[in-house]
Amino acid sequence: MEVQERILRTAAKLFMELGVRNVSMDDVAKALSISKKTIYKHYQDKDQLVFDTISMHITEMEKNTTQIMASETNPVLQIAKIADFVLEMNKNVHPSVLFDLQKFYPKSYTHLIEHRNRYAFQSVIQNLQNGIDTGLFRSDMHRNRVARIYMCLIFSMFQNTLFEGEEKRDFREEYIETIRYHLHAVTTEKGKSLFKEISWLNINK
Repeated sequence: MEVQERILRTAAKLFMELGVRNVSMDDVAKALSISKKTIYKHYQDKDQLVFDTISMHITEMEKNTTQIMASETNPVLQIAKIADFVLEMNKNVHPSVLFDLQKFYPKSYTHLIEHRNRYAFQSVIQNLQNGIDTGLFRSDMHRNRVARIYMCLIFSMFQNTLFEGEEKRDFREEYIETIRYHLHAVTTEKGKSLFKEISWLNINK
């Protein structure tokens, strides 16, 4: 692995686990056992490093989601498998990550929002249409509205703003309940029967 990629992946891990604002360039250098000067040879400042970690995150999300959508034709299982991937990718996410991006790294935050509004939203639309076509999802729903509601629910958990002041929340359990909530809302009786029977892969770990 090249130095630049090592820096990027190490920084991404630290940002996710500790919060973006809480991690300095010194922290990244220390984690890699290299000098801060070496980091600045590849990244002019922390803003650029943060932006590139977000870009890497988006690329990996799109790649894996596309693969799942292409290899799994069942719309209920598509949701389950994507949820499983998202949970694994974000299993150690710090609750302040999205807030830090929004407040201190607006360029990176905008980049993430554009991904949500473009690729993620269209993936949800595609999944809903697939469900309607196969008779597993309700045909009377307004796809765009349902997709927006679903995206808002998912995104709000990462923003960590819905229930500020609460005791420590279990992100995994909240995410799973949100997926189940969504599936109960969109499935037909045929679809409900299916999603009650599936193993949910690793989703109940």
